[in-house]
Amino acid sequence: MPMGCAAIRATRRVLAGMLLLLTQNVLAVEAPDRAAPNRAGQSIYRDGLLASGQPVRATVQKSVVLKGADAACAKCHRRSGLGGSEGQNVIRPITGKLLFWPTHAERTGWFAASTKGATGRPAYTRATLARALREGVDPAGRALDPLMPRYALSDADIAQLKAYLEGLSTTTAPGVTDTEIHFSTIIAPDVQPDKRDAMLEVMQAFFRDKNAGTRQETRRREIGRKQMYRGYRTWVFHPWVLSGPPETWREQLAAYYRRQPVFAVIGGLGGGDWQPVHGFCEAFEVPCVFPDVDYPDVSGTGYYPIYFSRGVTLEAEVLAKHLLETDSSSKSGTVVQIYRDHALGRLPAQALRAALQGKGEKTIIDYPLAAASRMPAESLTKLAGKESPSVLVVWLDSAELEALEWADSPPAGLSAIYVSASLSPMRPPNLPENWRSKLHMVYPFELPVTREQRLTRLNAWLRARNIPLGDERTQANAFFAAMVTGEAMSHLGENFSRDYFIERIEQMTQTSLSPSFYPRLSLGPGQRFASKGGYVVRFPDGAGSAPVAVSDWLIAEPALPSSHSVQ
Repeated sequence: MPMGCAAIRATRRVLAGMLLLLTQNVLAVEAPDRAAPNRAGQSIYRDGLLASGQPVRATVQKSVVLKGADAACAKCHRRSGLGGSEGQNVIRPITGKLLFWPTHAERTGWFAASTKGATGRPAYTRATLARALREGVDPAGRALDPLMPRYALSDADIAQLKAYLEGLSTTTAPGVTDTEIHFSTIIAPDVQPDKRDAMLEVMQAFFRDKNAGTRQETRRREIGRKQMYRGYRTWVFHPWVLSGPPETWREQLAAYYRRQPVFAVIGGLGGGDWQPVHGFCEAFEVPCVFPDVDYPDVSGTGYYPIYFSRGVTLEAEVLAKHLLETDSSSKSGTVVQIYRDHALGRLPAQALRAALQGKGEKTIIDYPLAAASRMPAESLTKLAGKESPSVLVVWLDSAELEALEWADSPPAGLSAIYVSASLSPMRPPNLPENWRSKLHMVYPFELPVTREQRLTRLNAWLRARNIPLGDERTQANAFFAAMVTGEAMSHLGENFSRDYFIERIEQMTQTSLSPSFYPRLSLGPGQRFASKGGYVVRFPDGAGSAPVAVSDWLIAEPALPSSHSVQ
């Protein structure tokens, strides 16, 4: 008996160890396994690079030479391979579902949103694919459009490309079943409860509406009356609420995802560093559409996250443009920045410095504050006297601004104080009276004078669903993210391809009728920041007054390294 009990205890220890190992595997942050793509073919298709590393070469319209990224198939046919349109030119889909099967106009329509003028043809083979790529002739012997490049590819290159095309956009993305499609939103632990509740109420109401409106389509899908109805699914919503420090978030998101994969993440809220979420979206190849955040990843190293704007980095770039275009004193004077001395606090200060550097004879002086410290009175006295700034920029929130020990009066020669609308948030800090007349704010949002009319549709939608009016920015941006997702999904048909979904988002953002808190949104292929500008405003009647623009809408170029082309 004792030996039997010992054996049982040993077995239990082994099982416990195995369970722990399995749990650790579930919580691992690595992306789930996928079928390995044909890397050589993918490189030709996406990047215009051969397996040797040499650029692909092609000619278009008989004489224009293309090479490298300009010759990549994805340049026109897009990453999904499902095509699209450019002006009056229809770009046909070239996925394996279509290219290597005989096509008819009706069948083509199942797989692509734009198939005007499609006609039948035999299935492509490696030989006919080679002829099309090199000579511009399809399997039926018809000449392809002159805009289709003629490629200098070897037989081996074409074999690699064919292997890649055969698997391109052929499988349904995770998060989609025969009857359901799953979405999530992500809420960081630093989000205020009222904002969290405001976003969730909008999202939950949208999903209720979506499912109530597609019941008839679901019945039609079940009886198979029309092909178009087979794309309908019940939408399932999963709020992913994070906790703890940012370095643990990616592991938490991986655990959420493995319990229930989602097709895409809609919206999201975060008051601080969003990079761990960005990294998760990219590693797991999950579209993360329009989170409402002030610190997005602006490194340009992502395809799947799409943002409203560059956040506080954009504000710094807008401010730099304003100073250079309208404030002559900034071109030769002293610009002083006050900010918290940590990674997020330094971000806008670095962006402003980068945007101003080398443009005029000016001095840029930084006053970094240690975390949770106050600037002592003697520092502000020194600032007012010794530094003699022409411009003071303060990258702090309203509470921190008001807690500063301001000098009795601004220094002579100070033309303006600039603060961030995102950090404030959108409300002027209550500064001492002698400083108030100098206060300006960088404002990347819709101005209040036009905001009420712009949000009329949203407010009516909220009232009809008994949702109380709350934080306008949160509700408007959540509504836009949900509605543009719905609009894009309605164009996918049965193509539950995440890449195609992103391409539809890129195309539809500018034309969406749904209001956001940003006045001008647009995306082009590969762009990941939809709002590219902002205003500079003043508060002529004090802290409780509405802002008045003192600039036009200023479109700013990125000052810090980033990429708007992530093909």
